Amino acid sequence: MCGKIKQVTLAATERTRDSLVNEPRNSLAFSEWFLLALLLIVFGAHAFLPAWRTTNTDFPNYYLAAMLHRQGTPLDRAYEWRWFQRHKDYLQIDQPLVGFAPHPPLCAAPMLPLALPALEAKRVWLILNAGFLWLAVWILHHVTQLSWRRLLLLTFLCVRPLQENFQYGQYYVLILLLVCLAYYAHCRGHHFTSGAVISVAAALKIFPVLFLFLFLRKRDWGAVLGLVAGGITLAAVSVLVFGWDVHRIYLLEVLPRALRGEMLEPYNLQWNSFGALWHHLFLAEPAMNPSPLWNSPGTFAFLQAITATALLFNFLLRTSGDESPHSAAWEWASFLPLLLLLSSMPAVYHHCLLIFTAIVAFDELLKRDAGRSALIVVVLFVLACLPLPPTIWLRLQGRLIAVFLLYVVALSQSTAQASAPTRRIMFALASVLVAAMTFSNLRLLKNRSDDFARRIPGTAGIFAVFAAAPTQTGLVVEEMYFSHDLQAYRALQLPDKHLLPLPAAGDVLSVAASPGSPFLYFELTDRRSEIFRLRSTPTLSDTTPKYIADGQDPTISADGRWLAFLKTEHGGTTIWLSENGGPPALAPGSQAMREVLEMTVTNQGDVIAASGSPANSHLSVLHADSGQIERLSRIAGPLRYPTLSADGHRLAFSRRESGSWHLFVRDFALDFARATESERQLTTGTCNATHPVWENSRSLLYVTDCGRGLGLGALARVPIPP
Repeated sequence: MCGKIKQVTLAATERTRDSLVNEPRNSLAFSEWFLLALLLIVFGAHAFLPAWRTTNTDFPNYYLAAMLHRQGTPLDRAYEWRWFQRHKDYLQIDQPLVGFAPHPPLCAAPMLPLALPALEAKRVWLILNAGFLWLAVWILHHVTQLSWRRLLLLTFLCVRPLQENFQYGQYYVLILLLVCLAYYAHCRGHHFTSGAVISVAAALKIFPVLFLFLFLRKRDWGAVLGLVAGGITLAAVSVLVFGWDVHRIYLLEVLPRALRGEMLEPYNLQWNSFGALWHHLFLAEPAMNPSPLWNSPGTFAFLQAITATALLFNFLLRTSGDESPHSAAWEWASFLPLLLLLSSMPAVYHHCLLIFTAIVAFDELLKRDAGRSALIVVVLFVLACLPLPPTIWLRLQGRLIAVFLLYVVALSQSTAQASAPTRRIMFALASVLVAAMTFSNLRLLKNRSDDFARRIPGTAGIFAVFAAAPTQTGLVVEEMYFSHDLQAYRALQLPDKHLLPLPAAGDVLSVAASPGSPFLYFELTDRRSEIFRLRSTPTLSDTTPKYIADGQDPTISADGRWLAFLKTEHGGTTIWLSENGGPPALAPGSQAMREVLEMTVTNQGDVIAASGSPANSHLSVLHADSGQIERLSRIAGPLRYPTLSADGHRLAFSRRESGSWHLFVRDFALDFARATESERQLTTGTCNATHPVWENSRSLLYVTDCGRGLGLGALARVPIPP
């Protein structure tokens, strides 16, 4: 039995406390109460009240996914930035930019009962979070001998993580509560329950699954069984609730990139991780990290492997399979900083978990009369959690160093030591793991920089490109636009870098143009999606976009004769066509085409579309004259983003292979039975090449997220030999 569960009688509790804890003098107690009051005021003024007034990220990401599910909209495209943004606009959620990656689908589950407007739902979530925090402290009160004053003081010294967790509507106070519950169950001898509770935390945020290493090292088979059984049960529930397709996309496309830390700006030191630090120092990327200390993928691969291995095995060597009265406290207290150090992208709000480490470690050190070590733990905890000057603190990696030292100090207090045979086995396993991880990292980095030389000049300062189209005088690029007064999706005209004029507020979520047409088309989305037309080289008297129709994802034929776009009505997607600027009409037969994802239109008005589930989509031809649908079954694999060359003889598209979308070009004929089998692969990296468009007969433009966050692409050009 670990720690000490609170005694039944007050007298017994007081005697235990007197023997283990030196009560502070009145002046110290007064100072602690004063500091606690100040921290509560700071929390209320800078965390709770601002969070009460605005939705803010990341709450809308979870809330929107839940709203879509309640409406009956499948979440299998939730990891696509533009699709998710479009539905945010439809629901009028007050948040400029949203994105669901890299969250597992079950992250939407806690929001399902909150069938309220976004801000009201967040206020309910804030009240629940306050309750979660109180319950976590209450549990810690029952497994330590600390007074309420010191428990609350240590809790609210976690200033910045609590502030961001409440402001952003995050889940990490809930994760903290689950860890406290699991520890309490462990202390009471309910090991299966302990593992099962950890599985709930792992279902919401993946990193708690690493508790499996702790349970295995302790030979805690009840906890192992609880974690595995709980994980399988929750996975089954998630699939039953949200469907298999979104899970397939998550497992194949999202999770591998998340584990590598390639989601949002992998070089940004704000992630407080060794992975981000090694990205920043040893991997170049033309826009996000043009000048690393040393561009060396080999060094990155080795350091990534040896860092994770050293951190994990150092912990395993300082623990044993035996259980002592105080061993669990030290092992759990040091394991939570280890979780943060092993995580690929631990933001500041992740550090709410350190509340557990600070309280449990502080309590154990006071029991040993190790006041100096207890003070060191508190100082390191404060350094990891205070809102210190961001620029200097980031460059020095202050939070990362503080968490690392907190891990070292907590682990150093453990009295357990692995036996000599166990150490030999551990060192052998660690050597194998370093070699395997280094090899795996090098394989994943292979061909990573192939398209760096293909990047389009003049787009280096753009945070993320989602599509592009050639016009008669240049390019129009759809981007995620950041400025001090605007965060939105916009269309940018190159080479002049002028933003496309808009007739109303909203997001530009798709663009279409062709060198053969004097017009460009774009989708403007707010409460609904509308298609507008604008001259690609507008004169002073012709700068106002012209409304065409309600719809989304416009595309035009190479000669500019045909405009095609999608409409979503009554839960289904249909294709609409307009010829030579005439009124749009429903394309015959399009009602029978399931879930059109992307399409291209030929000079004859035929439509080549990617359709079906995003997890396993295929290509089909919708013949305009007959309305017949012909599936291009001889092009194998999950296929998306078709685009036809101006002469109609070559088809470019993306195919998913091993979780990455690669670019292909294939000879093509509308009479598909007579089409040749010639096919060429143009990209090979463990990243995505999507949204190709023919710039001319000799080159393709496409969006690549190689060396960048998932789906946050850059624009590149690849030559196509005749």
